[in-house]
Amino acid sequence: MGYKVPEWQKSIGQNMFDVEIGDKTFQLVKAEYLTGDQVARLQQVNEIDGGIYTVLDEICEGLGAAFRPVPMKFVNEFVQTWQKDSAISLGESSASANS
Repeated sequence: MGYKVPEWQKSIGQNMFDVEIGDKTFQLVKAEYLTGDQVARLQQVNEIDGGIYTVLDEICEGLGAAFRPVPMKFVNEFVQTWQKDSAISLGESSASANS
């Protein structure tokens, strides 16, 4: 038989995860809708200059920069909540990489 990838739209609200930092809200794609390239980048955060902040900026413009002044405790909690929302795990949490 086979498999045909269904059509999807990145902008559908149900595929998004809201992140509030201060008075700003970011719409991050739910972890289950990340592309293979985005997952690969997250798995390499320890080797990437700027770590998790760089990767978050690549996925959602401005999100990584907004997290820079936030204590690592809350960055780690965000990553865990984001993954839990999609019932997936992207591997070992490396949010503290290159902080």
